[in-house]
Amino acid sequence: MQPRTIMLLELIKFRSLMNVSLSKDKVKYIWGKKFLKSLDKEILEKLKEEKNQNVEVKIDIAKKGISKLMLFDWVKFVGISGSVAAGFVKDEDDIDIFVVVKDGTMWIYRAIVMFRNIYHKKIRVKKHKQVKNKLCLNLICEERGVEFENDIFNFHELMFLIPIYKKGYINNIYFKNKWLITDYGVKKELLRNKLVHAKKTIFPVRVINTLSFWAQLLFMEVAKHNPDKKRLVENSKKGRIEFFEHDYRKKRLSDYSKEFKSTS
Repeated sequence: MQPRTIMLLELIKFRSLMNVSLSKDKVKYIWGKKFLKSLDKEILEKLKEEKNQNVEVKIDIAKKGISKLMLFDWVKFVGISGSVAAGFVKDEDDIDIFVVVKDGTMWIYRAIVMFRNIYHKKIRVKKHKQVKNKLCLNLICEERGVEFENDIFNFHELMFLIPIYKKGYINNIYFKNKWLITDYGVKKELLRNKLVHAKKTIFPVRVINTLSFWAQLLFMEVAKHNPDKKRLVENSKKGRIEFFEHDYRKKRLSDYSKEFKSTS
């Protein structure tokens, strides 16, 4: 069995933990039309198209709210991730958003976007009990921070990410994660890099960005948000702000390992 076929079967297993199937269109997107045609009948029967009516509704809401996420020319990419992208979102769920911004600006960006949210209230904050259709900024990356660890969780997240602003930038993200080709055999066309990296942010902005980080960390402490300071500091050095559950990825990988250990 060729490596790509093995990875396809692993992806089907991984998605089965979320009770969702894998479509032929997604296989063609990841590995190409030629690969899809080469699959035998038994594997093709595992590929199913399941529609979740909530997905399109949530995508439309996110697109309509895109202006709330814009700031100067700093935003390089906006995509939908999480349960919406994976296809198992529920009606009462929020919408996970992944934003890429110019280097040296992510904490200023977050501060301004969240300040504006006081008035329009489109973005989820910790105090919200009702989160239905709120935009959840659970991952903000600077351009230098879009390299992710090599595992099937991140493979799935990247391949199912739904671009809603500057769609072509997703290929730049793939380009920064070359393990997608070497370990998962995705088609090379996905890793084309036609984008020029933005000019370095001027020093005063980088200083303000650092001050903004410490100011927001202090606010989280005062507001008793119980921030994971070590995680925030370590990720900030990498050019990332992560607000999704710290153990979520580990749990998914652990469940995957336990469930399919005997069949891998």
